[in-house]
Amino acid sequence: MTTVAYQGEPGSNSATVARALYPDAAELPCTGFEQALDAVTLGDAHLAVIPVDNSAAGRVADVHHLLPESGLFIV
Repeated sequence: MTTVAYQGEPGSNSATVARALYPDAAELPCTGFEQALDAVTLGDAHLAVIPVDNSAAGRVADVHHLLPESGLFIV
């Protein structure tokens, strides 16, 4: 079974998107973006649903700093 990590609590926007994109996947809620990316790197999750832009606040700067360092790719 596929596991999807995301930042936030169940019911958050990221959780809602993860469920819409991967309805049959197990969810792994994480306290922060770094933890969600680490879950993939460490093999605890197959992928992470991470916002890079927010319609209210604009660019999610933390992600733009963390993603290049993670060695992961946007798909």
